[in-house]
Amino acid sequence: MTAPLCYNYPWHALPDSLYPRVAREYLDYGVDTFVFSDPLIKACIADPERLSFLRCFTRRMGVKFVATHSPFGSTYDLNIPEAERRPVMLKDHVRAMAISAEFGAKTYTMHVGAYHHCTKHIPVQDLRPNAIASLEYLLPYAEKLGIVIAVENSFEPTNSAKEVYDLVKQFDSSPAIGVCYDTGHAHFMAPYPWKKREKYASYQNNSWWENGIIEEANALETLQDYVVTTHIHDNTGYSDLHSMPFDGTIDWDELMPKLFNCPRILEHQTEINFSDGSGWAGQALAPTGGYSIKSQVETFRKLGFN
Repeated sequence: MTAPLCYNYPWHALPDSLYPRVAREYLDYGVDTFVFSDPLIKACIADPERLSFLRCFTRRMGVKFVATHSPFGSTYDLNIPEAERRPVMLKDHVRAMAISAEFGAKTYTMHVGAYHHCTKHIPVQDLRPNAIASLEYLLPYAEKLGIVIAVENSFEPTNSAKEVYDLVKQFDSSPAIGVCYDTGHAHFMAPYPWKKREKYASYQNNSWWENGIIEEANALETLQDYVVTTHIHDNTGYSDLHSMPFDGTIDWDELMPKLFNCPRILEHQTEINFSDGSGWAGQALAPTGGYSIKSQVETFRKLGFN
């Protein structure tokens, strides 16, 4: 049986009055499970009224936020080094996990962190102990809440598949540790024979300032025993576009059976960027006006989801 699919949507960009209308459109397609996104969970941590609104919204509409993407970035990643920030960061993650568990989330996806390596040029080996310490603190809370912390692979040295594997393997004894396998990030990092390094987005080259880009073959094979959730999106292999599957160059016929057969998989997540035009990652592959809910649902059903 295929693990369930949770749909991402930019809820935070909507006025409250439109939440029911968007939910209704998804429900008419038979979709009722969604991703608790970074902006949503941060809003709930900061504002009890926001949390109350989401409780009422989910009850009224009969929808569920069942997979959480944790707050992330320079003040929330696992490896942040600032001693004065770390206790606040950890407390916020504990609160976010508790909220996630209340809504029925099974997974809590986290980033190791790229900011301090890529912009402050702190070496990977100096940041690694911070990520370990963060997980040592957070995992007992996750175990009590019945939620799995899923560490996500990305495209920087601190978030590479190998780095993620080495990190989570240290916590093998905990049932609350796993991996979020990001299809687009792995594709971005893969050394396909057709790739030309000069075509990589500039931020990719800037990220690998120590020893140059080290591409990674077989990221899924490296991580598959720990994969509990996925982020599914596409790109050209040269930038992190978060495009709709089949708009980029991922071979979905080859990849999807592997994702479906990860031994610990709990759910899958869509992680497309709905917007068209140019953004920080590059020129989007979305059509004029961006992706529609209809195209999102139909595309992911083409991948094999109900």
